[in-house]
Amino acid sequence: MHRQLQSPRSWRRATILFSIVASLLSLFIQSGFAQSTPATEGNLKALSESLYFHAPFDSNGDARTSRADGRLYTTESLARKEWTLGIQRDDVSIAKGAGVFGDCIRFADKNPKVICYRGEVLPYGKGPWAGTVCFWMRLDADKDLKPGYCDPIQITQKAWNDAALFVDFDKDIPRDFRLGVFSNLTDWNPQNIPWEKWPVEKRPMVTVKNPGFSREAWKHVALSFENINATNDSPSKAALYLDGKLQGTIVDPMKFNWELDKTAVMIGIEYIGDLDELMLFDRALDEKDLQLVIQGKVSK
Repeated sequence: MHRQLQSPRSWRRATILFSIVASLLSLFIQSGFAQSTPATEGNLKALSESLYFHAPFDSNGDARTSRADGRLYTTESLARKEWTLGIQRDDVSIAKGAGVFGDCIRFADKNPKVICYRGEVLPYGKGPWAGTVCFWMRLDADKDLKPGYCDPIQITQKAWNDAALFVDFDKDIPRDFRLGVFSNLTDWNPQNIPWEKWPVEKRPMVTVKNPGFSREAWKHVALSFENINATNDSPSKAALYLDGKLQGTIVDPMKFNWELDKTAVMIGIEYIGDLDELMLFDRALDEKDLQLVIQGKVSK
């Protein structure tokens, strides 16, 4: 048997139908781009305008973007009595070409001296305020860190448990990764109950089991917060993200009384590993925002 050949009329119909479908598909695609591209551009513009501080650790530790003194300092200890410009630790260096984008800062050992920035770089206000702190890390926490707690970043005027934001690795192996957001000590712990006796479920922290850090791959860390120091006692909110994915939140009224000239953004406390692209934003970012940050699209 022979196949039945299509008539010229059938071919014309098929050709016309194909043209119509192709035209509709083209219009659909163009319409989609017309709707999505401006939205993405708008998000990038908004993120760039919200970028308050950015230290890319290229060539040195000074900020590329900052609304105050964005230079890197080294202090003699956590007490921060003496501030000296630049990296003043033999175990800390800028690793050329080893970063997520360009260079990165590398911590090779524990040291009582602290690498930090002045508190004026923070988007802090007396009324309700919000922000996001984000950066990249590369290390094997269980193998690389020495015994004890480790705070890749800690922001405070006084102490880790008194008006402080931080992320840390717990001292026990396998090491948990945690976000801590502590109001003024007199607000969250007015009776000054010893930490060991404070119920774990009531601690203002987010804990991540098996966070997946490694020496081979960079992991992005972000902590966001909003409605801190609300005047009407409405709940504040803080959130921890890893690689742009939400890990947990803290919802509770939070009060921070800071004098920025006495406050510090400290990085690499007891930390051994690489750190890169430290950014501070003046609003709480969400997962969509963080994807643009992770892709390296946000700059000023």
